[in-house]
Amino acid sequence: MKRLGSTTALVALCASWGFSTYALAQSGGTGQAAPATADGTETIIVTATRRAESVQKVPISITAVSGETLREAAIRDTQGLQALAPSLVITVSNSETTGGVVRIRGVGTAGQNSGLEPTVGVFLDGVYLPRSGIALNELVDIERVEVLRGPQGTLFGKNTTAGAITIATKKPEFDFEAEMFAGAGSQGSKRGGFSITGPVIDERLALRLSGSLNQRDGYVDDVKLNKKLNSRDRWLLRGQALWTPTDKVSLRLIADRSQKDDICCAAPYVLNGVRAATISSLGGTVFNPTREADYIVATNVAPTSSVEDQGVSLELNWDLNWAQLRGLASSRTFSSLRNADGDFSDVDLTNTLNELTEDETQTFELTLRGTAGPVDWLVGAFGFDQTFLQSSSTVLGADAGRFAAALAARPTIIPLYAAGDGDQLRRFDLDASGWSVFTHNIWNVTDQLALTLGLRWSNDEKTGGGTFITRSAGSCTSTLVPATLRLICPTKDYQASKTDEKTSGVLAVSYEVSETALLFASFSRGFKAGGVSLDRDAGNRSKATFDPEESDSFEVGIKAQWFGRRLRTNLTFFDQTYTDFQRVVFTGTENLLSNQGEVRSNGVELDTRLYVGGGVSLTAATTYNFAKFGNEVSDVNIRGKQLNAAPELTTQLGAAWERQIATGLTGFGRVNWRHQSKTITGGDLDPLKAQPAFGLLNGSFGVRHEGSGFEVSVWGANITDEVYRIVTFNSTLQAGSLNAYMGEPQTWGVEVSKKF
Repeated sequence: MKRLGSTTALVALCASWGFSTYALAQSGGTGQAAPATADGTETIIVTATRRAESVQKVPISITAVSGETLREAAIRDTQGLQALAPSLVITVSNSETTGGVVRIRGVGTAGQNSGLEPTVGVFLDGVYLPRSGIALNELVDIERVEVLRGPQGTLFGKNTTAGAITIATKKPEFDFEAEMFAGAGSQGSKRGGFSITGPVIDERLALRLSGSLNQRDGYVDDVKLNKKLNSRDRWLLRGQALWTPTDKVSLRLIADRSQKDDICCAAPYVLNGVRAATISSLGGTVFNPTREADYIVATNVAPTSSVEDQGVSLELNWDLNWAQLRGLASSRTFSSLRNADGDFSDVDLTNTLNELTEDETQTFELTLRGTAGPVDWLVGAFGFDQTFLQSSSTVLGADAGRFAAALAARPTIIPLYAAGDGDQLRRFDLDASGWSVFTHNIWNVTDQLALTLGLRWSNDEKTGGGTFITRSAGSCTSTLVPATLRLICPTKDYQASKTDEKTSGVLAVSYEVSETALLFASFSRGFKAGGVSLDRDAGNRSKATFDPEESDSFEVGIKAQWFGRRLRTNLTFFDQTYTDFQRVVFTGTENLLSNQGEVRSNGVELDTRLYVGGGVSLTAATTYNFAKFGNEVSDVNIRGKQLNAAPELTTQLGAAWERQIATGLTGFGRVNWRHQSKTITGGDLDPLKAQPAFGLLNGSFGVRHEGSGFEVSVWGANITDEVYRIVTFNSTLQAGSLNAYMGEPQTWGVEVSKKF
């Protein structure tokens, strides 16, 4: 369909420019970005090994970007990071609370069962964010972001079997700095924010305060409700204090709070099945042909999602002379309230109302790092405690009886379906706790050769279950009603427990061929905890728990710089095998959770950057990846098939330009284009849920006045207005019909900022 696929000329233009440059990322110490030299070369510092090192010296496949790059590329939230990392895919379906999935190298965990934990861990200032509703948030006042590919269990713990994303915010400074920005754009978007930092006591106490506001009208038209859906209304506030009582001790306190009040997320029909005629006969709206390209739906309940998230963390860094001691304690609370039309039509069949989710998590980590001759050693311990609660009501609508009667051709069963029958209360609870000990050591055998050995032992305990108060419809017991039309009938309460003990680790070897070339090879094992399934039918199965997931990864790569470091090429070959892969599939009436045997992800990643001169940088990154189910899986229908949302080929090209265009005036621009091959967007791998290959073009241009600190820029996202599916699923109770959550259409805006 047009608006799918870029024009040949546009693709050629993007290819000639290359992908947007990765800017400097600096960690630890002062938190300052390493400056680029006059010839455009740069040193990118990362903390993937809990040590501040050049990205070219770390034997891990990494994408690192600075906060400045995020701002110039108009990356506003965590979802936008996939525009800068080809192996990263982030999707959101029914809501960010339960429908967000982060994938690296094609592998992630669908979120429609709250008992599941992610495959990709997200960390904010070192604090693990356990839920997608927490992790998928606004990016405000950011120092750097690192995307680490492959299992990261040794240093980052469980739930990093595919990789990790670490987000570091800017620290308080002992010099006064301030910035304000405001912008507006299409779809009635309005965005503003600020940051201010400075000393309270010179060289001893500094504070930092930052915040943002992000509002946008919806881009999906609901013709029944006469309302715009998929709107945004969000704010975030973060305060920090940095205390350095001595030159060897520092304490950093961070407190943040955010709120989202979105009308989200709508899912247009993309295919009408045989039951579409039934919907129409009951007075429902059926678009034939479907209208997903116009972002049009017809529902009887607007999807609303309200989220409140807040947290506090305290970090201690203490130079003991013989070692560096670091402690990090955190506490986070998360709550959300969601309402949704359960059948996505304007016929009132089912509704999910007042779905309240609450999560409280406390963590503590202690590490000690030092050197003993040629060995750089690190030991640590980690503990967490989590309480989760989710309650809702899922009930039949006023048209459920007429719908069932039409399908069964039995008008007499209409009275057996009363509006409001079903689960008056559907309550899930989960208590989890765990601890681990770990070590990560780098042995510098020679000046060129280094060996890395890391191990982690983890213990996880979970107890949870479901409680249901159901008003049974007459259809649940009547012999006149076929079994397939007995809807939301009473089910069993249940409680279950799960304990896991696992060892993960890493073994790597790296060899510096020269000052500008590094060869490396590694083996790493990751672990994702099992748990208690939090779904309505878990109590009816032979067991209500699921097993842990493990991943083994082999990597071989080279990181090299050429022509006076103007050209950087990083190449990694990888082969990852997942066992007992955790998979959820929505059938149209329920979510099925299972451990699906073996999944294998293998391929190659190439990341290049060329500084041309005159302030122009070109970059290109590509991932060629086969992420497939193995032959030893319980579902024979998926054997050997590519995972959903896992493109075989992803390519990113673009360009960045910055130079003085007049006295005191600097111009800058950035263009990036991401193209991915065909994918299946449904968890059941139905070919009808295929998304053809497509590309997204983003860009920004602006000017900066050095003397006044003013900057003005214009930006655009999805400039060519591509129409594409993110997630496609079976329509509720409507065999043969499909709905899909669609990607955002073309957006643009203007932003003005001022630095003080």
